[in-house]
Amino acid sequence: MGAVTYRRAGFGVTVALLVALGALDLVQHYRTDPPAALMFAVIRVVPLFVYRRMPLEAWLFELGAAIMLAAVSVPVTSAEPWPWAVTSTAAFTALGGLVAAQGHRRLSVVMLGVLTGIGVLLWLWPGRGDLTSVLVTSGICAVGLVIGDVVHSRRTMAVELAEERQVSAAERELRSVVEERARIARELHDVVAHHMSVIVVQSETARYRLDDLPAAAAAEFTEIARLARGSLSELRGLLSALRDDGADPHRTPQPTLADLPALVARIEAAGTPVTLTAAPGDLPQVLQLAVFRIVQEGLSNVVRHAPGARTWVDVARAGETLRVEVTNERAPGGGPLTEKEGGHGLVGVRERVMLLGGRFEVDQPDGGWRLRAVFPL
Repeated sequence: MGAVTYRRAGFGVTVALLVALGALDLVQHYRTDPPAALMFAVIRVVPLFVYRRMPLEAWLFELGAAIMLAAVSVPVTSAEPWPWAVTSTAAFTALGGLVAAQGHRRLSVVMLGVLTGIGVLLWLWPGRGDLTSVLVTSGICAVGLVIGDVVHSRRTMAVELAEERQVSAAERELRSVVEERARIARELHDVVAHHMSVIVVQSETARYRLDDLPAAAAAEFTEIARLARGSLSELRGLLSALRDDGADPHRTPQPTLADLPALVARIEAAGTPVTLTAAPGDLPQVLQLAVFRIVQEGLSNVVRHAPGARTWVDVARAGETLRVEVTNERAPGGGPLTEKEGGHGLVGVRERVMLLGGRFEVDQPDGGWRLRAVFPL
């Protein structure tokens, strides 16, 4: 904000000086009436207000005003510069430098060449020409163009440097994220995947290691091994996603509502009766995944904290909303934990629901437990 104020102040001072000194110069050195001198002085600064939007038009207007002034003005003595007065040179220099500072390098060079060429032609005017005026004006304007071009180059370098800094900061942030994801993937692989593999091996070999194992227990171990292998496969997919390895063959599609019956069947096999009612119609993939995870968390809580309690899963549309409820009856030993009582599952469910613009609540109807999520459609 301060730099902009300074630039505007400098521009205003430049315009005021060009008008005041230009009128005074024309009155004292070129036999011009004060009203006409003031008019020409004002005309010569008009292009400075439009050079940003119309650089070529602004310079042509400036050149035309200077040529008209040269045609009607008469120097007091032969020592006065002509065809370009001192203040005309100042106006040319200011305008050329400003145009060059906007990045119009080629236009600036053409402007300087045309100005020099017209000055040479006017120098040939019988009895009025002044080659020194032409050369001095061209030289001073060339200096102004060089300064303007340097200013433009410095601005460009500053912008590029700022962009490079932003890119570097983004790359550093991305690298830290990638490193953290790799660390999490290593921890999951070294700890969780290892334990899951042990569960698979022990479950599959239980019938060979344990004598007189009942058939029901053997079947239970077989089911445990199957579920553990599925969890291990999903974990490998998660590790692949964390490492951003698109070629991992273990990456599997995300579950949808079509997978709810299989989920319910696994829970019932663990001894918890579940009644599933799901008729939500066609839903976006992200919403189907959220519904599946909510039901999965609710049923897992029932198995852990109220095993054997009768449970109902209801997924239904209600107008422009989708309602998901997992309700279990009272059971000895309590019910699913609330977010305040422990665990991260319900916290994750609440965050997932909030990300989709829904609301989530946990209550205890008739002494049981109920998880309810409502999503807007």
